[in-house]
Amino acid sequence: MTAQDKDPGSATLKELAAYWRMPSERAARELARALGVRRVRKNYPWFAIWRLEGLAPPAARLWPELKLPHLTTCDVADLLQETRRTAQRKDQRKPDASFPERLKFRSKPKLWRQAQVNAWAAGLPVPVYTLLPDQNRRPPMLAQTVEFERPKKPSRIFDPYAEIRFSDG
Repeated sequence: MTAQDKDPGSATLKELAAYWRMPSERAARELARALGVRRVRKNYPWFAIWRLEGLAPPAARLWPELKLPHLTTCDVADLLQETRRTAQRKDQRKPDASFPERLKFRSKPKLWRQAQVNAWAAGLPVPVYTLLPDQNRRPPMLAQTVEFERPKKPSRIFDPYAEIRFSDG
């Protein structure tokens, strides 16, 4: 087993910007920082990127297809030879249950894994990747938000119904 079989390597900032379909390297660096992906010697480890996207560590045979840049709605529309709106509808309504799920680690633009969309368009079985066990299909940014707890007793500082109570009595 060689070192290449043990580790998929890391992506440069330019590769990460292309992979996430970011407008610039700066935007990719800021998104990586905001989502908690740390640089290692000026590169971003693929395992950390895939973990952010909710994937469990994939098998070595899947690394090349997982490193392909994601597809936007316009890319999916071009691949399917349809309009952008039709591609959006495929994601929203899922007329075909085998249409791949979009990635949910960021809201815009909508992104899909290229290998899954290519397989679906070719009529082949869509590859399924193992998700992390603690992922409940929520983006990491939303998963980190703290739940708001309502106070159990009403506030004594402000009572919006005080006028009504006093006028009835």
